[in-house]
Amino acid sequence: MPTQTKEGFGGYAIARYNPDKEKLSQSPKIFNVVVSFEEALKLNLALDECLRQVNKYDRRTSGGKKKGISLLIHLEKDRIRIVEHLT
Repeated sequence: MPTQTKEGFGGYAIARYNPDKEKLSQSPKIFNVVVSFEEALKLNLALDECLRQVNKYDRRTSGGKKKGISLLIHLEKDRIRIVEHLT
């Protein structure tokens, strides 16, 4: 399947990696995840719900500022999960 080049919908900073990037294989430098339209809608809903939950925390406190989300990619199960996380 040929690689398609197109504009994306934004780029975002990653707070950290687990496991560390250095412990992973040096090649490839890009990990491409493709999901169907239906699964992308589910992913969008999960992300929205998680962000709504995180947004309820008081961002003026250190605990509220540390809240974020974690995108978990289970390679063996071909699954993606969104969970609330301390950054």
